[in-house]
Amino acid sequence: MKINFFLVIFILVFFSACSSEKEDTQEMNGASLTQSENVHFTLKFLDDKKLFVNYQDQKFDFDDNSKAKLFVFFTSWCIPCKAEIAHLNNLHRKYKDGLDIIVLFLEENKDKEILEFIQENKITFQAGSGENSLIFSKILNIGSIPAMVLFDTKGQKIKEYLGLIPEEMLDIDIQKVIM
Repeated sequence: MKINFFLVIFILVFFSACSSEKEDTQEMNGASLTQSENVHFTLKFLDDKKLFVNYQDQKFDFDDNSKAKLFVFFTSWCIPCKAEIAHLNNLHRKYKDGLDIIVLFLEENKDKEILEFIQENKITFQAGSGENSLIFSKILNIGSIPAMVLFDTKGQKIKEYLGLIPEEMLDIDIQKVIM
């Protein structure tokens, strides 16, 4: 009986999304963001690369549309987020010519701490953090982590994911977008 109880608890922890108990209710730049606003900003990555994002009339335009994009929103303290890393590394290796996987950290850690996390967890794909990552998450209405959003090369949002997602499911959806 105890084993079944612990097994159920273990499954619930690993197959659910982390919710942020410290719900961020502050407004960005003095105004709250809604999905109907026109916004443009630059996502800055920890390797000093950048991606310009234009959100207008509920459509996204990225300055680099050569590949589909999978944006992954998570934090360093989220256990299901950490469990996704190996699967995302596999997908990055498999689809590096047709897909950019970009993790955006939604936390206030300094870049140095995030870089250490990336090295410790052997993350092989692009990573970024900062206020514009938070803005992007608000536009996409990300409320829990881990969360992922898949875009095609035209900047159209194809699919959203919440929680721990099996690698096989992501693989099938990615193939549909890049093939």
